[in-house]
Amino acid sequence: MVLAGGAIEADWQSRTGARSRAEVVVGDAPMYQRVLRALHGVETITTTLIVGDLPEGAGYTLIPPSASLLENVRLGLERSATESVLFATVDLPFLTAESVQFFLNESLHSGASLTYAVVPADLCRERFPQLKRTTVRLREGELTGGNLFWARRAIALQHLPRLEALYHARKQPLRLAMHIGWGLLFRFLLAQAISPRLLSIGQIEKRVARIVHAPVKAILTPYPEVGTDIDSLKHWLAIQMR
Repeated sequence: MVLAGGAIEADWQSRTGARSRAEVVVGDAPMYQRVLRALHGVETITTTLIVGDLPEGAGYTLIPPSASLLENVRLGLERSATESVLFATVDLPFLTAESVQFFLNESLHSGASLTYAVVPADLCRERFPQLKRTTVRLREGELTGGNLFWARRAIALQHLPRLEALYHARKQPLRLAMHIGWGLLFRFLLAQAISPRLLSIGQIEKRVARIVHAPVKAILTPYPEVGTDIDSLKHWLAIQMR
């Protein structure tokens, strides 16, 4: 499932002639085609759906998008014919079949119902030094979020309202604390300011699992392309100088 909704700002449109991130050309092709290329290189992926305002094409089924990310996730889950669903955002132009296969294999063998990719920040800096990433400091190291996630369809649909609540609270500390608890939020802030050893991936997984009532797993991946999204004109201009 490729999440390809979302228009881009006017100055990015004028520079590229694209209406959305999906249509922005990076290298030899629009980003949505580069992501499709990676997904089609994974033998175990049997069907590809794109949620977005794009032309019909061979090798994928198009689903008209909604206005919100999580509503697009819901649309994709409802249309999926398989219980195992892999999601990728469309703004991953450097994604490879190898990186997708690694994440998918780790997810399927994790014992979790929901998984999310995380990448060591140093790997992203080494491979893409011109791109700044948002990172967090945890016991396992400095990490950045990836743009791949995986779900067991029935469980994800059942618990999507809880995931939506977490998503909408992500930029509101007080509201977020009501969901994840003041204790975890306080430990997170201390980990960023004082010592990353105060909080681990495992502690976050356990708390989120209690919130969504399903086992979750952060998949630590050694592929920086999974965490390198081109989501702004600034990012796009930076990679033109590679």
